[in-house]
Amino acid sequence: MLRSIAAAAAIAAATGSLAAPEPAAPTAEPAAAAPAQPPKLTPGQRKYQSIFPVNTPDEVLEPLKAEEGTWDADVELYVGEVAKQPIRKKGVQTNRLTSKGNAIINHFRYTDGSYEGTGMWGWDAYTNRYTGIWIDSDTHLVRHDVGYYNPVAKSFRWEADTMQPDGVTTRMRISQQFRGDLRTFQIDVMDASSGEYKKLIFMTFRRRPS
Repeated sequence: MLRSIAAAAAIAAATGSLAAPEPAAPTAEPAAAAPAQPPKLTPGQRKYQSIFPVNTPDEVLEPLKAEEGTWDADVELYVGEVAKQPIRKKGVQTNRLTSKGNAIINHFRYTDGSYEGTGMWGWDAYTNRYTGIWIDSDTHLVRHDVGYYNPVAKSFRWEADTMQPDGVTTRMRISQQFRGDLRTFQIDVMDASSGEYKKLIFMTFRRRPS
């Protein structure tokens, strides 16, 4: 019997059946799931998203805020006989932010009651420029303006179509310069026959204390 046990032990030793078991291989950690990627937008969808205020930089509202308030104007008109130019008038402009600050309404009048006009403008994210309209007491025209602001120079350039006395459509440009509570405003109109721009009006605005 002892010889049988000894023989079995010898066989087990030879075959390694009594050796210590091999350590189990470590279980690999499951790979972390990749973060979900937002769906890719088409060019049209990106254009659509750009029009919302959350995707529009606050800087585009800077010129609207700079124009807010009530302003007294010294007006120079370059119309009629050249020898009598400029014709001088006084004016008042009241500018009010609206639509939660996304637009501004301008109301301007001469203090002698001879002229009055109203406009509204704001940033148009669709065209990446400023857009406005103007209606006044001189004509039954709705002027459509497009504008470009230079934040470094604090200057603004507007452009629009207008009409000459002979009925020909021509161009006009408006230049504004912001200097805090002082602002200058000039309109030049193009002679369609020559392409030359001539000064029509120049105004100096001073903002009243709020």
